[in-house]
Amino acid sequence: MWTEETARAFDEHEGGSETAMKDYYNMIVIRIQHLIERVRTDLGGDLRVKIITVITIDVHSRDVVDKFAMTKMYDQ
Repeated sequence: MWTEETARAFDEHEGGSETAMKDYYNMIVIRIQHLIERVRTDLGGDLRVKIITVITIDVHSRDVVDKFAMTKMYDQ
């Protein structure tokens, strides 16, 4: 899913959207916030571990997208 969405942000940027990668970054941050809210509720052990795993993966994805957005590596 991350690869597909990141590729879409690259495509949008190539299509003229100057903020495509930053917009995608903001969407990832919102997703992480929702997952954090969910993990703070009363969950079973397995579901809690799954959500924490997704949060960890999304945080790494967020960091990569942030680097793209801030350094404009995709313009090179």
